Amino acid sequence: MDRFGSANNLMTISPSLPNRRGKRPITIRGPLHVQCDDYGDDLALHHLLDEVIAWPHIEAGPLPIGSADLLSLNVDEEVATTAPSVFITGREFGRVLFGAPTIYLTLPLSCAHWAIIRGWAEPHFSSSFALVPPGVMVVYTPRDEHEVAVCRSLFWASYNFSLNERGKNFAKWVPLLGVGNQSNLQEPVAVAS
Repeated sequence: MDRFGSANNLMTISPSLPNRRGKRPITIRGPLHVQCDDYGDDLALHHLLDEVIAWPHIEAGPLPIGSADLLSLNVDEEVATTAPSVFITGREFGRVLFGAPTIYLTLPLSCAHWAIIRGWAEPHFSSSFALVPPGVMVVYTPRDEHEVAVCRSLFWASYNFSLNERGKNFAKWVPLLGVGNQSNLQEPVAVAS
């Protein structure tokens, strides 16, 4: 993948995460835990999501009771791991809120630890009440291309964490195949269909 990690060894992503520059964004902690400031360019976030949605075995769309302002990232059933602690809910490994741009990812605990220490994430409020697994993180939205690369590596770690062995065998080839170069997401509403 890049210097932030690979599908073959997710443990190496953690200590290699660079420190995030500046202060942590302000967040509102509650059942809907959201980032309140220090957003990056919306276009950069949409381009990053274009890449992620193009990875194999990803189903993207709004939550069944959600709106077009929320994108849910799920892995296909045939490649999803059976461990329920890997998902926010069902087969959902990631979620992006567009109104107040906020990224939610389920990360392996060692990766979550380093994402917190390096200033890229904080634990989701609901994890302290065991309403979501402990690896569910609020990942701060990227402000520049360097931060997009770090966020991409965190999406990659979350995605691979959610795959069974069959899915991981295919996923290790994604960076080599150049998957993710086409745009799938023009507007949040476009993924609803």
